[in-house]
Amino acid sequence: MQADDPTPREPEGPTPGDFPDASEARPPFFARGRQPVTTSSTLFDESGRWVDRFGVLLVLTGITITMLSLADLGAVGGVWATLTGLATTASVTLTLALALRAAGLRARWRRPAYAVLVLVAATALVLVLLVDTTDEVTTAPPVLFALAVLAPAVVARRVIHHRSVTLATVLGAVGAYLLIPVAYFYAFLTVENLGGTPFFGEDQPTSSFMYFSLTTITTLGYGDLTPAEPLGRLLAMSEAVIGQVYLVVFVALIVSLAAARVQRR
Repeated sequence: MQADDPTPREPEGPTPGDFPDASEARPPFFARGRQPVTTSSTLFDESGRWVDRFGVLLVLTGITITMLSLADLGAVGGVWATLTGLATTASVTLTLALALRAAGLRARWRRPAYAVLVLVAATALVLVLLVDTTDEVTTAPPVLFALAVLAPAVVARRVIHHRSVTLATVLGAVGAYLLIPVAYFYAFLTVENLGGTPFFGEDQPTSSFMYFSLTTITTLGYGDLTPAEPLGRLLAMSEAVIGQVYLVVFVALIVSLAAARVQRR
């Protein structure tokens, strides 16, 4: 009869200690600062204090939309019109610059965009204060339209690559969504300026373009303003489609990340 071996045996199979604690790799929902992402890119830099600061971006975007909805950038004369135009220029410039920074775009790609934004702001300041004319640069420059398109794209890219859903993920998704009507605001104004005919068939203040952009992306469709030309109608339809597809994709993304977070607990 064989005697029992008093030496304790190692348990078969993996033990809980063989795996890292999931809570160590998963940031809390209200975590501040940059969030872990699933991939890296030569175009993006994951370091930096302003990366994933989408709360500040969301506030700035809200201020920008409010000012573009209330201010007529084509108004001539008056101290109030001048101050409003300059404040709107500053708000748009800061919003687009912060969007590129919060999305983690590398410095060598951000610097040209920053230079363009500073040039736009400086030119607007000279036109308004020294030349005493309307702020044509801020009203509808194609270059601002290009930067306004880039801003929601890079923010959405950053949010998509978050490993886990946090408050920054939600704020970034909302911020990118609200940046889309800002991009279309400049698209509509650019079409009007380059086309030579009123976008809505008759002259409208620039605030009407922001109003139309918001009602289009949310598919409210009041019908009080409609594009007069085929290109304008195409842009309006594309904004409505992009807005709805964005909501479907990002709601599904956040729900899936949240579900994965619950399963790991």
